[in-house]
Amino acid sequence: MVDETDETLNKSSLIFGNFVILAVFVLLVGGVYLWVSKKNKGQQVFPAGINYLSPQNSPTNAPLYDFAKLTETTDWITYKGKLFPYSFQYPKAFTPVTYPGDKNDAVAFKVSALPPEQSLLLTVETISNRDKNLVGKPKEFVSNYWKFFSGLKSLSKITETTNEKGLKGYKATYVIKGTNVITSDNYFFLIEGNNDILLHIGDIFPTEGKALFNRIINSLEYQK
Repeated sequence: MVDETDETLNKSSLIFGNFVILAVFVLLVGGVYLWVSKKNKGQQVFPAGINYLSPQNSPTNAPLYDFAKLTETTDWITYKGKLFPYSFQYPKAFTPVTYPGDKNDAVAFKVSALPPEQSLLLTVETISNRDKNLVGKPKEFVSNYWKFFSGLKSLSKITETTNEKGLKGYKATYVIKGTNVITSDNYFFLIEGNNDILLHIGDIFPTEGKALFNRIINSLEYQK
């Protein structure tokens, strides 16, 4: 005959043992998480500087969305800069990617096979950080922008442009080093009252997303 007291003790021991195992597992997982978090603390993914510089119609720009459908939808929302008072509209289906501690107030979107850090949509360019001699000379800065990137060899084309919100600036393309391949479009918008910064938007979208990109460009504003 099995003593009921012993049976009760055995069940209690089993339950307690399972609880201990679970607690150890939770502590182990938590410890690993804290170790990884501590190890990565202070590290950040910083914009690589090769955004907007991919070739037009690059195979790495394989589309992830139905851009034609997103262009026509009214389900767009507003993104606002964290450090600078710029804003623009984008499809709600997109998820903005930002970079903690980034002084360029950059924002990216995962819209193709390229990683977000190589698909920066917008950065705030501080001219003096590139070349102090070009402050107040936006066209010259844009014309020479390729010189700041080892993967480029020259300016291809530059034209004046104005978006639907009245922002004025320049649209430019560049030639990739070692080839005659032209980059995607780059827009540099002037900020009235500040001759040291430009809003830089690059066309990160596949060919199918050209109309969507134009809609984003025309929604760009800067709070004065």
